Amino acid sequence: MKPATRFLISGLVLVVALTAAASVGVLWCVHRAANERMLDRIKVAGIVGTDLQAQQLENLQLRAQLLAGDPAFVDYVAQSLIPNPQMGGTVDSLSISDLLKQRRNGYDVAIVLDPLGKPVSSSGLLEKDRASIQHDALVTTSIRELKQVQGTWLNNGQLLWVVASPLLRGNTLVGVLVAATRVSDAFTSTIGRVARSDIALVTASKSNSVSLSASGLDVRVTDLLSKQSAQILAVSSASGQVLPLKDGSQAITTWVTPLRVSDGQVALVALDQSDGEGRNLPAEGMPLLLGVMVLGVIGLLCVLVQWRSTWLPLQQVIEVVDRAGSGDGHMTVRVGGSPIVRYLREGINRLLHSR
Repeated sequence: MKPATRFLISGLVLVVALTAAASVGVLWCVHRAANERMLDRIKVAGIVGTDLQAQQLENLQLRAQLLAGDPAFVDYVAQSLIPNPQMGGTVDSLSISDLLKQRRNGYDVAIVLDPLGKPVSSSGLLEKDRASIQHDALVTTSIRELKQVQGTWLNNGQLLWVVASPLLRGNTLVGVLVAATRVSDAFTSTIGRVARSDIALVTASKSNSVSLSASGLDVRVTDLLSKQSAQILAVSSASGQVLPLKDGSQAITTWVTPLRVSDGQVALVALDQSDGEGRNLPAEGMPLLLGVMVLGVIGLLCVLVQWRSTWLPLQQVIEVVDRAGSGDGHMTVRVGGSPIVRYLREGINRLLHSR
């Protein structure tokens, strides 16, 4: 292969290889930056969810305290909890229920318990047995410490904010008021709007019954979350952690934040659906990639110019010199090219014509 041809091929290959390597580097950096931004965004969901949970529990606590701290309500409950001989020695739970219906404001369920934590009367629907209510950690803590205790219950896959408030006459416990409000879709939609990500709640009761609450998610994503629910619920870090989920060709990156509940497991899952739908080039990567391509084209043009102005004329000069060296005494170099080639041409012609 002639030197000029070898230079041309090797130069073109080198420029193409460098351009390809630079393009790969740009794509890698852009995708990594996009993934970091996505991860930062879904991390926010865990913080927002925890803060929103605290705000709603505080709001419920204030509403429950208005009733639990009302001396008239406490006296009425205390009087109604005294066994009535005219009612066969039972307490007047019906009158307490009527009062709860009148006074319950801002929450879905209100339950009055006796000083031992046994449910006496309620207002609102709650599918939770009496024994589990009596032995619930929120109730037992409120009775033991004589203070309001807030937390979360899981009832047949339905999440509830709960506040247990002691009913006190002086320092004497006469009962406990349990106020609960159901967590609606507004909870997850608010988190998703603030964090700009998709949100799902994965729950598991003590009986290991797993359920998924999500709206607007792709069916493939919900199926993946359901299949990987055990892995999701195994996350124990209170601040949350990143959890990549993969099933065949389907892969998404999630941020899982566990929510504390007294009778099951709940995980708040934040994800970006685009992460599982293929990785297209982010918009900010296009100018960088175009810049690399432009530099690559410029490099190819430089190689071509160098080949045409220097290497190709030098190759022609070598051919003339070879023929002159073989005995042809009437040779003249007539090539053009770069200044250095023209300078070399004049010198060789002087040598050829001086013989």
